[in-house]
Amino acid sequence: MESTADKGILRERFKQRRKAVMEKEYFISSTGACQLASAYFMQLRAQLKRPLRIFGYWPFGRELDIKPLLKECLHAGDNIYLPRTVPSTRTMTLHRWDSETRLIESNFGLHEPEPQSGLLLVEEWGSLDVIIVPGIAFDRTGGRLGLGAGYYDRFWQTFMEQGMHNQKDEENLSVVRISCIYSWQITDEVPMEPHDIGVDLLISEQGIIFCEQRRILGEELEFGLQQQPVYHIERKDEPL
Repeated sequence: MESTADKGILRERFKQRRKAVMEKEYFISSTGACQLASAYFMQLRAQLKRPLRIFGYWPFGRELDIKPLLKECLHAGDNIYLPRTVPSTRTMTLHRWDSETRLIESNFGLHEPEPQSGLLLVEEWGSLDVIIVPGIAFDRTGGRLGLGAGYYDRFWQTFMEQGMHNQKDEENLSVVRISCIYSWQITDEVPMEPHDIGVDLLISEQGIIFCEQRRILGEELEFGLQQQPVYHIERKDEPL
């Protein structure tokens, strides 16, 4: 098992790379990844025959910009939830987000819904269709490295224990975990521990990777090849 120091070295290397992202790369990568994710979500809606219930997040700094994707999903009728962090326990609560929701800045500089925004109870987490998971580095097996605070790992533990009513078999979960990333955020191997949240799909400006050794929902989707950037579309001049 990799040490905490190994994780720290990898995390710092990718944090420095993200800080170096210039405006052109930020725009092109964000636009391309959002277009691909939007196309995937469109097919997922068609498969489920209803709008989606999506747990997203509001990006900060030079994180890949998924705000256009969230707005597109809202326009499509999806239910969107954003997290509020609870620093004392390093946990999160999920709150409904729409065009009327006011976001406030947290102690970490994150933009989060106001406390009175509609709460999605823990018992209702199992109704989610998609979890968009942020992170700093990923590998093709679905391994993910976060920023070290463990918020999403604790969320996933609670999701498995309560949100899914103790259904702990990841092979039979009905939720898809995806990460929208820069293509350079993929590395050979990310150190993972049993409690860490992994992902099922990686979506970058270069394509979609269906992660090996992870459960895949909807293998019949038309761009369902594993381990490769498999679906490309023409980028628009403007973001979604």
